Amino acid sequence: MTAMKDKSAAAIELPMLLFLRIADGDGALSAQEMERFDALLHSPDWCRSSLLRRSLPRTEKEKSALWRRYIDGDLSADSGAVAVALDSLFSDLPAEERTLVEQDLLSFSQRILEAADRQAGWFKADEKAHASFDALNELIRRPSARGHAAALHRMSKTRPVPTDSDGALHLSLAGDEAFWRGGRLPLRCVRVIEETHDVKTFDFVSEPRKFFCYKPGQFVTLELPIAGRTVRRSYTISSSPSRPHMISVTIKRVDNGLVSNWLHDNLHVGRTLFADGPHGKFTCIDAASGPYLFISGGSGVTPVMSMARWLCDTTADPDIRFLHFARRPEDFVFGHELRLLESRYGGFRSDFICSRATPDIWSGPTGHFSIDLATKLAPDMMTRAIYLCGPDGFTESVRGALSDAGFDMSRFAQESFGGAPGKTTAPPSNVEATSARIVFSATGKEVECKSTDYVLDIALANGIDAAHSCRAGQCGVCKTTALEGKVVHDCTDGLTEDDVDLGLILACRARPDGKLVVDL
Repeated sequence: MTAMKDKSAAAIELPMLLFLRIADGDGALSAQEMERFDALLHSPDWCRSSLLRRSLPRTEKEKSALWRRYIDGDLSADSGAVAVALDSLFSDLPAEERTLVEQDLLSFSQRILEAADRQAGWFKADEKAHASFDALNELIRRPSARGHAAALHRMSKTRPVPTDSDGALHLSLAGDEAFWRGGRLPLRCVRVIEETHDVKTFDFVSEPRKFFCYKPGQFVTLELPIAGRTVRRSYTISSSPSRPHMISVTIKRVDNGLVSNWLHDNLHVGRTLFADGPHGKFTCIDAASGPYLFISGGSGVTPVMSMARWLCDTTADPDIRFLHFARRPEDFVFGHELRLLESRYGGFRSDFICSRATPDIWSGPTGHFSIDLATKLAPDMMTRAIYLCGPDGFTESVRGALSDAGFDMSRFAQESFGGAPGKTTAPPSNVEATSARIVFSATGKEVECKSTDYVLDIALANGIDAAHSCRAGQCGVCKTTALEGKVVHDCTDGLTEDDVDLGLILACRARPDGKLVVDL
């Protein structure tokens, strides 16, 4: 009953929302625009959907009440509110009816846009109205855009009351428009710090300026213009959300690394690039609580450093043991800052372990990770929540040792990192290949394939620019919507429960089960 009520309310309100979004984008409704709106409600010859035809008389009848709600601020026409209304209207609609509703809403919006242009003059165009129309067109046609806008809108409405422990994540210094909680945005580099001989930290502010809201340990995906094409790579956010005015990534130069070398050589103060995020589940927020043991290998220190900074900023006396492994003393990223934190907080201790240092240059612990070494440095390690990040070989060794030692793995979390994303690994050997077909809705391209093929691989092989990064099902950058059909996932780590409810899939690890229509 509630779902039907929501759908009915959405059908009544949507024409008003679309009208306001286009006609009032400049804050000055014209008589011509209002007349066109009234005419479209009164004479719906443009409307083929039975659902909308039934609701339009109600919209016309309640127009004055809807207008009063809009003036009072009770009815919003922003993208998030429109997306929520569209979601309510489209839910459980048969495909044929949904197509008619989409076409009707686009036709309605186009006619309002024509009235806005006519008000601007025959030889001019209302640029703000066109921008609003383009945004609405995206929301109506693309479920993934609609789902993202709706999720952000709901998040803003249900933001929890700040507390001592999570206030940094939910600042309330300004309106919601002042906060970045997700999505694509331009970043301007304001500072470059040389951490070591081959590691740099890049500090950014957003354009326009916003507060950055994310969870310590998450990452962003940078879009970089390299050799005439856009290359995407994911990097952990090394800054803390308790310091929301800037966001930072710390990047190691990798031998023959296309992106890391470009960043080190070309990203300078004042340059702007685009980023998308935040992504990732590796965080101490909403996970195993302290006391903590952070274990890092090389530049894998970045996510646990973000957590350490956050805990020190938001906790009076954090209980943290930090084991930082590197090859040589000069390779310890954030070494000075970790020592500073140790001097300021009685419950914070950091230890540095070198794997390739000789006694003449290093007097501290040496070797690789072992339970004996970890127990010596953190005697109560078995009672702590452990967060681990580093190269794959390093993390596999640490995880295996902890598991063999009987550590409670429910209090263990791990993040991996690497350089350029590799080719998707093969599906399980026991999977039988059958015929399949993928339809890419944005281009209309249809591709015959096999059930053992991955959606991302097929997209890239056919010239479709699908966003991706890790290609291992971890980062979530390749999320897209399955509009029709089913997939088989080899890994779903990069999906949340909300993602699944919205029909999102991980293109890099999803294989088609028969015919599949995706929002790419």
